[in-house]
Amino acid sequence: IISCILHSQSFAIPSHLFIMTISYNLDVSRKGWFNAFKILFRWRGSIWRLVWKELVVWLGIYYTVMLLYRSEMVFTPESQRVFETLARHIEKRLDWIPLTFILAFFVHLVVDRWTRFIDNIGYIENVALTVAVNVRGTTNEDIVARRTLVRYLCLSQVLVFRDVSMRVRRRFPNLESIVQAGFLEENEKILFEGLDTNSNKYWLPINWACYLAFRLYKNNKMVSDTPLMHILTECKNFRTNLQTLCNFDWIPIPLAYPQVVYFAVYIYFILALIGRQFIVGSETDNKAGIDSHFPFMTTLQFVFYVGWMKVAESLLNPTGEDDDHFECNSLID
Repeated sequence: IISCILHSQSFAIPSHLFIMTISYNLDVSRKGWFNAFKILFRWRGSIWRLVWKELVVWLGIYYTVMLLYRSEMVFTPESQRVFETLARHIEKRLDWIPLTFILAFFVHLVVDRWTRFIDNIGYIENVALTVAVNVRGTTNEDIVARRTLVRYLCLSQVLVFRDVSMRVRRRFPNLESIVQAGFLEENEKILFEGLDTNSNKYWLPINWACYLAFRLYKNNKMVSDTPLMHILTECKNFRTNLQTLCNFDWIPIPLAYPQVVYFAVYIYFILALIGRQFIVGSETDNKAGIDSHFPFMTTLQFVFYVGWMKVAESLLNPTGEDDDHFECNSLID
């Protein structure tokens, strides 16, 4: 795509470049009562895929507790009365755990962070178009200069994505793999490795791009200093976006916050294993009106709350390896 832009050629964008997350836009392209079912019964990236393992484990433990409670071979009548008293005690106090309050604030924080990540993920097309319009010349040297300037910025993006995405890190495990992919030349690799610093050197290719733009201006490849300022401004904005991604990677949400959320959700449903049992004893005031063998309402709660938590967990790292995470390799390609 970038090559076509810099050569002023027409091009078709491959559809696979836009396969970033699970898309369901076509399912809601028209208003209709069946749209909700189209979305609900999808599997990949769905809430069902997120929670089914935990739900199966929880139901397995729930039924184990139920069988133990109802088995006279395991529990004596006195033990059953103690269990029923404990279940009543837990059931009355489960609402003391403010799950809705905790999850709402956590999800709001994570979604806001996720949105800002999207806004700053960086697209090279703006810079490429600016370079193609403002850098004049049709010789092979001019074409190579334009492509080199944009390549430097793409190289910076690759270096940042290697830090924030495991998929990109596996694709480019070292500088040699970046050289083989064509983002870095051998002589540039020597210069890059020659800079001794402990920090991420993603900014170095941007420095090269700015210097190259200034050199093109000095060689009269731009009509005035205004095109130079446009190019430098685009480079600066691109670097700012990349720096924002680095900030998200370096400074995560404080660990105690997700720990509180996970602990609250899991302890709630651990207590529900006892508190939400259907009581069958005749000598207790909390006997269930209907002896249901399936905890339907508690299962719904489990899907809602654990699913809510899993969504927030997925959004914590937008460039992870789940279905709904960004595929940074698509942006690089």
